[in-house]
Amino acid sequence: MKEVAKALQSVSDMQIKIIGHTDSDGNAETNKVLSKQRAKAVKMMLVEQYDIRFSRIQIEGKGEANPIADNNSAQGKAKNRRVEFVKL
Repeated sequence: MKEVAKALQSVSDMQIKIIGHTDSDGNAETNKVLSKQRAKAVKMMLVEQYDIRFSRIQIEGKGEANPIADNNSAQGKAKNRRVEFVKL
């Protein structure tokens, strides 16, 4: 978080998208909502704790659609519960 905040602070016109992801537990629609909430929580941390302008950050929730690990183990599920930062 600190590294992302520093980058945003050093380049005042940089915009980003935060993409939230979940594991496969639960149903797909619930996971999509959860992943968007995860991205929003990260956005609000950047806005509130690091004074990044709200309008510079977009959010998106992908749910369980793009796993990076196996959802059949606790370790894999933990890796799939994440956010990604994309420079726009």
